[in-house]
Amino acid sequence: MVEHEESHEEQQFGYFKKMILTGQINRLIVIVTTIVAVTIFLVMAMLSLLGIFQNFGTPTDYFVLALLSGTGIFGMYEYMNVRRIYKIDLVFPDFVRDLAESRRAGMTFTKAIMFAARGNYGVLTEEIRKISQQVSWGSSVTDALKDFAKRVNTKSIRRTISLIIEASKSGGNVAEVLDIASKDAREIKMLEAERKANMSSYVVVIYVGMFVFLAIIMILNLSFIPAMTGSGSQGMAGIMGGGSVNAREVTVVFYFATLIQGFGSGLVAGVFEDGNISSSVKHVFVMVLIGWLAFKLMMGM
Repeated sequence: MVEHEESHEEQQFGYFKKMILTGQINRLIVIVTTIVAVTIFLVMAMLSLLGIFQNFGTPTDYFVLALLSGTGIFGMYEYMNVRRIYKIDLVFPDFVRDLAESRRAGMTFTKAIMFAARGNYGVLTEEIRKISQQVSWGSSVTDALKDFAKRVNTKSIRRTISLIIEASKSGGNVAEVLDIASKDAREIKMLEAERKANMSSYVVVIYVGMFVFLAIIMILNLSFIPAMTGSGSQGMAGIMGGGSVNAREVTVVFYFATLIQGFGSGLVAGVFEDGNISSSVKHVFVMVLIGWLAFKLMMGM
């Protein structure tokens, strides 16, 4: 019975160690923090709707804050993670090339990774040490490399890791395969950098479109709408069928239109940037925040 409990504790500890090494624990903390923050603001929004928080903002403000807190926390994490992965992607071909040199020197694949963990590859050094730790704690090299590919999750690294695993299983000239994989990874990185440079202009266009939309809305609210609801409002009402025009109602429509525009434009900008919907989170945060602040500060919403 005691042995069974000890075995169960070891399994739990091993699972916890695996979560740390694979980076899942950090992501889990960010997701939980995001859910808690969003839930708090959604509860406050519901209380505001019930009239409990009338003096602390409108229900719309709390819904917007829920969106901003979710996209802000998770978006910042994703942004930092993407920057880190980008740096790893740049150095990874050098790591693969050094593995090939170690194999030519007669080292086994495991020893080659252990030896590489002592070197300096910038941001990649930490990831190589995680691979080395997983192997030293009993994981196979294949599992450690697969976990690394899941953590980084880029096309070039997934492709290269797959080639390395297949080469190690086949028992052929692993060093030559590693050289080819290194060149392949470098070429893929160059193609991705070229694609990103080309698509960045579309992201700029989306931001310009958002700012133009916001500027038009502001001009309408500050000049056209007051004129339409002022001294000339009776004539305008006759043209529109006799109904009265309320400036506040028009401003509210523009307000929600701006928030929806910011949300949609942010989604599109992220997809254009690197084809990944998770990259849209930071753009949604920026655009919704700008639109919300513009109406809060300039229009008193």
